[in-house]
Amino acid sequence: MSILRRGLVLIAGLLLAPVVALVWLARPALRDGWRERLGGGDAVKPGRVWVHGASLGEAHVATSLLLRLEAEEVPGFASAVTRAGRDVLAKRLPDVPHAYLPIDHPWLVARALDRVVPRALVLVETELWPCLIVAAFTRGIPVFAVSARLSDASFPRYRVFRFALAALLSRFAGIAARSQADADRFVALGASPERVAVFGDLKLDPVAGVEQVAADLVRALEGRRVVIAGSTHEGEEAAMLDAVEACERRGESVVLVIAPRHLDRVAGIERALAARGRRVVRRTWLDPASLSEGDVLLLDTTGELGALYATATVAFVGGTLVAIGGHNLLEPLFQEAPVLFGPHTENVRDGAALALECGGGRQVANDEELASELVSLLRDPKDARARGVAGREALEARRGNVGRVAAWLRAQLGDDAP
Repeated sequence: MSILRRGLVLIAGLLLAPVVALVWLARPALRDGWRERLGGGDAVKPGRVWVHGASLGEAHVATSLLLRLEAEEVPGFASAVTRAGRDVLAKRLPDVPHAYLPIDHPWLVARALDRVVPRALVLVETELWPCLIVAAFTRGIPVFAVSARLSDASFPRYRVFRFALAALLSRFAGIAARSQADADRFVALGASPERVAVFGDLKLDPVAGVEQVAADLVRALEGRRVVIAGSTHEGEEAAMLDAVEACERRGESVVLVIAPRHLDRVAGIERALAARGRRVVRRTWLDPASLSEGDVLLLDTTGELGALYATATVAFVGGTLVAIGGHNLLEPLFQEAPVLFGPHTENVRDGAALALECGGGRQVANDEELASELVSLLRDPKDARARGVAGREALEARRGNVGRVAAWLRAQLGDDAP
C-alpha cells in the first residue's frame, strides 16, 4: 500500500471511529459478540471462501451454499450480522468457522481480513459494505454477490449515489443476480455488464440441513390443527388473532403459533395477547401436555420455524401486511403448508409470483381478507392440503440454483480453487 493510501486510510479511520463507537453503544444488539464485531476471534486457516449472509434468511442461503462448496472440498468461512443469523450458522455449520461480520470500519475490517485471509468474499443479496469490499479488493481477494437483488424501494435511493456505487461495484469480480430486473439495476448503477449474470433466487432451493420438529413440539401439536404466523412484525400478530377469532366463530378451532421476526418483541406480544384473553405458552416454557386448541404458542427460539411449518394446516408469512416488503414465503411450501401473505411483497416478488402461479399461496389485501381466506382454507382441508402439495412440487421443479451458483463460483476462482 502506498504512503498516500495509508494516510487516507488513517484519516478515514480517525474520522469514522467516533461514529462507529456511538452506533455500537446505541444499539444493544451490536454488543453481542463484540470481539468478533471488532474484527477479532479465533484463528482461521487461510484460503477459505468467506460467505456472508446478514440475517436469518440470508444465513440459510449461506448455509446451503457453504454445504455445497464443502461437499466439493472447497473450505468455507461464514459470517452474519444478527444473532438469529449467527445462531443458524452455529447450528447448521458446526464444522465451519463462523463469526459476526466486523463493523464496517477500515481498521476493524483489516483486522478481520488479517485473521481470516479468505480465498474469496461472497456476499448474499444486498450486502454492500464499502470498507469490507474495498479492503478485500485492495488485497487481491475477489468479491462476489450471489442471489443479488435491488428492491423497488431501494433502487431509487441507490441511484442518487450512482457515482459512488459505480466505483464500489467495479470492485466486484462477479454478480449472480436473482432476476433479470435485478441484473439490469446493478448494471444501471455501474456494474460491468460482462460481470453480471442471472442465476435465480437461492431461496427457491430447499434450505439445507433443516432440523426435524423437536419431540416435545410434536407431542404438543399432535392431533391439533395448527396455524403458523411466521416472521411477524408489529400489527400482524393482532391481525392473525382477529383471523383466528373469525375462524372460531365458524366453529374452526386451532392452535395459533406466532414466530415474531425479532425476539425482543416477545414479551410485548405476550402481554398484548394475554390482554385479549388468550392463554399464551412460550416455546421455552412448553409442557407438551398443556397445549390446547385456542391457545397461542409463542416461538421465542431461533432455528425451529422452518421445520415447524410441517405441522401447519395453514401458514402466514409476515412483513407483508405491514410495509416491510416480506420475508421468505417459500419456507411453508417446502413443508407442504399453503401460505397466506399480504400486499407488501417487494422483497420477495419472485417467491410471491411462484406461490400464486402454482396455487400454493394466496395474497390478501388487508386484515379482513386474511380472516376470510383463513376460514376458507380451514373449512376445506382437502383444498388446503392440495395447495401445499402443489407448492412443494413447484419448488422441486425449480431446484438447483445453489448448485449452479456453486459451480459458477468455482469457475470464477479458476483451476487453483481449493
